[in-house]
Amino acid sequence: MMKKTIYFLVLLILPISLIAQKADKIIKKPLLKREKSFGINFNSDGWGVGYRLGKAITYKNKKTWDINFSFIGDSKQERQLWISASSSAKSFFYGKLEYFYGLQIMRGRQKIIAEKPYWGGVEIRWFYYGGLNVGIGKPIYLYVFDQATNNSVVLEKYDPTKHEIEDIFGRGPYTKGLSELSIHPGLSFKLGLNVEFEAFQEKTKAFEAGIIVDTYAIPIQIMGLNEPEYFKIRLFLAFRFGSRYNK
Repeated sequence: MMKKTIYFLVLLILPISLIAQKADKIIKKPLLKREKSFGINFNSDGWGVGYRLGKAITYKNKKTWDINFSFIGDSKQERQLWISASSSAKSFFYGKLEYFYGLQIMRGRQKIIAEKPYWGGVEIRWFYYGGLNVGIGKPIYLYVFDQATNNSVVLEKYDPTKHEIEDIFGRGPYTKGLSELSIHPGLSFKLGLNVEFEAFQEKTKAFEAGIIVDTYAIPIQIMGLNEPEYFKIRLFLAFRFGSRYNK
């Protein structure tokens, strides 16, 4: 579904960029050199939020810091629920070893490829970023049926070699496992298109689409039946809003 949405956005962007390039006259307003924006990202394996801080070096080029925090899942995860008339069990993802998060701090550039016409419309930019990636994993605890009594439930860290789906009663408290966080340092790279449609120069509103590559020096394993991974490739859509100004 996410891939189809991204393909649709790309198909939408292409004709818009052609329309923007047909403008006979572009009026360049005084350049506002600095820009800051916030973003909501919808990724092919989760979602996240971001902050961006940029400075124009020419009318068409900008250097930018890009910071993102993401909740990263797995395409194979599927929510399960133990069914009982009197059950208070919480749903869980069978086979999921840990909750995984990513913090990316990147540096890069944006470049205008289709300027906004004098009558308004949109402005198209392409961008690239690269920098530090820190993955954070938190183990998942589940309530499972006690093998000794088979009547009560106990809280245990999920172990795919030990816990079958029929052994699981429900999801445990999120706070359990916070003392067992794992850190996975690495690098991230981002490439994409930015479609800006804000009518006022002092503000910015934009949609983005692109690809992110995350690498890890210490492999990650979100699902118990998967092999440990040294990198992940993610597609994303984003909505950004912010302001431009001079100091």
